[in-house]
Amino acid sequence: MALGVVVGAYGVFCVFPIAANVLYKLGQMVAPTGDAARMIPLWKATAWWELAVWAAIVVLFLIIGSRLILDRPAFGLYVLAVVADGALWWVMHATEAYQQAFTPAELELDYVMLAGMFLVGLLIWVADRWHPPRPASA
Repeated sequence: MALGVVVGAYGVFCVFPIAANVLYKLGQMVAPTGDAARMIPLWKATAWWELAVWAAIVVLFLIIGSRLILDRPAFGLYVLAVVADGALWWVMHATEAYQQAFTPAELELDYVMLAGMFLVGLLIWVADRWHPPRPASA
């Protein structure tokens, strides 16, 4: 259950930057200030297809989280979500706008998050292999 909460929380956390980018692109965020202001070049550089893929990945993470909470197997879906998330991150990370939007410490945190995702994946694999799922209710 704890793994489901962690994965679901990651999915929910990812909704906020997607929503901020969409609001900015739609002209609903007028003159952002503070940390949001430094995101403007990144928001401008992020394509709609990237946001759509990211949103689909978030939906996958939410499904995975719910499956884990319900004691259902989730490793295959998790691998799919992590591979898609990693590929999208790689595409976005390679842009100058991404590099400029974040501090070096924040860029290093990306790698910590990736390592955490692999650790969670390992724990999901273990849970799927050694903890039989509850029978489906009638």
